[in-house]
Amino acid sequence: MSKPTITVIVPVYKAMATLDRCVESIVSQQTAEPIACILVDDGSPDDSGKMCDVWAARDPRVTVIHQEDRGVSGARNAGLAAAGSEYIVFLDSDDALRPGALQAALDAQRRAPHSLVCWQYTTEEADTAPVISAAESRPQTGLARLWLDCLLAMPWNKLYRTEYAQQVPFDTQYTLGEDLQFVLDYIALLGSREPAFTYTVLTAPLTFYDCSRGGTLSTRYHADYCKIWPEHFAKLNKACCNARCPQEDMRPLHRAELTVYAEGVADILRRDPAKRAAVRRDKAIAALRSPWLHALLERMRIERCYSAYYLPCRWRSVRLIFTLAEAKQTGSPMFGKLDWAGYYLLGGRLRRD
Repeated sequence: MSKPTITVIVPVYKAMATLDRCVESIVSQQTAEPIACILVDDGSPDDSGKMCDVWAARDPRVTVIHQEDRGVSGARNAGLAAAGSEYIVFLDSDDALRPGALQAALDAQRRAPHSLVCWQYTTEEADTAPVISAAESRPQTGLARLWLDCLLAMPWNKLYRTEYAQQVPFDTQYTLGEDLQFVLDYIALLGSREPAFTYTVLTAPLTFYDCSRGGTLSTRYHADYCKIWPEHFAKLNKACCNARCPQEDMRPLHRAELTVYAEGVADILRRDPAKRAAVRRDKAIAALRSPWLHALLERMRIERCYSAYYLPCRWRSVRLIFTLAEAKQTGSPMFGKLDWAGYYLLGGRLRRD
């Protein structure tokens, strides 16, 4: 087989129910240039590894790496190290590429060789939106906007240059938010090698994202959630500062960061394994004493940036934070009422844009 232009790397762990759909979506791609697929069986205890071997026997473009359980980052790093293509695409084993996705991404890259190609995604498996290579160009100052548009934090909606990606492997010390760290490291390296690079965002959804697995807070509890996310956000804010992102993007970014943190505080009350409610409350209050949180709230005050969680966090009111988080999570109309309550308490002086 000739050297592939694109390698799709898939970490595999307990993926029997979705693996065939995932791999079929890769090998059925119609591309003018050769592609390859690396399946990394990350010590899966079920028959997922055997399914990987069946695919490799069926299609010479598919190779398999079997390794002990090293987590999703360790699996992706193994695939990265083995890739010999010009570009890399990541795909999770419960997701799928839409027909024509790889060619659309490659066409966009060829038209804008000094860009980082990103794309939209869909949560509807039967989405009929056409896959085309139409794209919009965004400047480096649009980094914060990529986060706000839910296009930045995930690794599987981007086309990476293998040469660069192999220099910034996933940090295996993180089990939460590690994808954002990788993307920011890659962008920093790309900027050092291609100072004038831009972002090319394809308007068509190229990836089916199976959101039935739920988000971070709806899956398993992370005891160090309120320690890890400030580290990620500090890195994100530094990158946005270096990119000179405009204030009209930074204000909603800071609001989004406060929301993520406050809902992590609420999750301590909701799911921390401590049996006594008083212990959970003390942990939540300790998280609200974070120097990072204090700095964020002060920045938002200066920016006059309003958030429903602003006053509860400043007051260190775990009860209010929990009430807000519960209302938002359950879709209660009370969330909107509580949202505006804080706004009026501040006399409408803070910005909502």
